Amino acid sequence: MSKTTKFSHKFSGISVWLEPDPAQGVPLVEEMDYLMDQCGGPEAGMHRIIPHCTLLYNTSFPSTTVPLPLCNEDNVKSTHRWNQKQQHLEGEDLLRQCLREYRIRRKRECCNCSSETPSRRMDANDNSIPRTKMIPTSHYYFPYPRTADDGKGFGCCISLLILETSPELQLLHDVVKNVFPPDERHGGKGDEHATGEEEEEEEKKEDETIRDEVKFQPHMALIYAPEDHENVVNGWLEDRTLQMEKQKQYLEWISTANRLETSENDNGDNAQKNQNQKEHGPAAWDARYLSIWSTEGTLD
Repeated sequence: MSKTTKFSHKFSGISVWLEPDPAQGVPLVEEMDYLMDQCGGPEAGMHRIIPHCTLLYNTSFPSTTVPLPLCNEDNVKSTHRWNQKQQHLEGEDLLRQCLREYRIRRKRECCNCSSETPSRRMDANDNSIPRTKMIPTSHYYFPYPRTADDGKGFGCCISLLILETSPELQLLHDVVKNVFPPDERHGGKGDEHATGEEEEEEEKKEDETIRDEVKFQPHMALIYAPEDHENVVNGWLEDRTLQMEKQKQYLEWISTANRLETSENDNGDNAQKNQNQKEHGPAAWDARYLSIWSTEGTLD
């Protein structure tokens, strides 16, 4: 096999992720690891990534300045640690704000659909995600060369798992988009330097147009494979993705995860098992974490 160039795309800014329950994602992670091994692994610049649906990519923190402690010019490392701590605290606060707004709007919609009075008040300190399903619908192969999007392409081919744009996921995306500055996919320039007032005003007008054109399509990336790797060039990864789509592989992953979960909690109550299956609805993962990540740099 010929020498393969590493996947070296440099991601930018910060990203907001929605992560499925890790306990339900074991078969999914196994497939992701297999794809990574078949397409070069760490030597090709790939490392294990947490299964997730990206809600925002290459956005930034709303604040433009971070308060710094008193320090001399030589204390650069201390200043860097302080900045990291402040951003960590700000990130947590923004996520709590998103979750509070999401719960409020979910409860409001629930009340609008029912004549019943809510049974309890909302806990202001509750940081859990209201029941939200991540429902897979199809596998999709997506080549994304460096030349795509005016040179913003990742230089890879991606095996994607498309998720249903459920009302809950759409609402959560809208909430996150309103709390954070515009991201690269939805009208923003990402975490870039500030521009002059005239340029900024012109960009705002352009952003409004872009924002109206972009449609949120939730998905999970199973692999970012270097576009020149042998198993990409010879069509193996595309065939693998098409085969998974033909077999609706995600149904088997979820079924396996459910069997594992059922066996671990088996109490012999068949009636309760049947009731749980009815309540589960379509094959789906439960959303577990809303998280924020620095996506600056390469995967390694």
